[in-house]
Amino acid sequence: MTMASTPSAVQAVLTTTMRSTLQPYPEGVPYKFSPHGTVQRYPGNTTLCHVPTDSAILSGLQKLHTALKIHPRLSNRISLLPPASWHMTVVDGVCEEECEPGMWPVDMEKQHLEDSTAQFANSLRHLGDLLEDEGLAPPYHMRFKFYDANAVGLGIQVEGATVEEEARMRRLRDRVADAMGFRAPRHATYGFHITVAYFLRHMDVEDMAELNHIFATFLVELDREFELGAVEFCTFENMHFFSRLFYVEKA
Repeated sequence: MTMASTPSAVQAVLTTTMRSTLQPYPEGVPYKFSPHGTVQRYPGNTTLCHVPTDSAILSGLQKLHTALKIHPRLSNRISLLPPASWHMTVVDGVCEEECEPGMWPVDMEKQHLEDSTAQFANSLRHLGDLLEDEGLAPPYHMRFKFYDANAVGLGIQVEGATVEEEARMRRLRDRVADAMGFRAPRHATYGFHITVAYFLRHMDVEDMAELNHIFATFLVELDREFELGAVEFCTFENMHFFSRLFYVEKA
């Protein structure tokens, strides 16, 4: 049984977004989305696993997406991501506009994004054989952990389907990060997740109550195990589309 299988667990996660702030908008605005929900240019590179079209959780995610899209209040306070973009990040790469400490490799901080993409690609293309040798090749067996409504957006937190698989996923992250040449500040505590929408406005008590109701409706369809395929090295111009350059797999 996952954490989200009790209403109190869902409530505890969702209320984390209800915090006082001096910022007029959530963290994703205006960099990734305009205040009105228009996707903005925010180029970068990353490693991820897209949600397969036959995934066991796809139906639940689609129903959640539809419920949020038609909601008379929440639909105006979030920007939904297209289903084709749904993914679980393995290790973040770098973003052109993100210059906070630790988010770029020390020797690459002044590089153009295209140069960093080329450097990462060169390292990751040779990683597949090592992943195979170390027992870190796909498929990756995951499970729903809990609903996630944070300072940026909403979606689901996921984890390895067993204790052993979660440990394997953490080793996978280590290997990918080391191949890219850096570990971000939150590397060890990073939570695997699938984002469904970005917040355009801070959530209030009424919003959170509505989210709790919607999330509870689809809990049964999402609280299950599913598989992900090979890690993909991708580039993106915005949050709506992640273009795969290649799979990180055995040659």
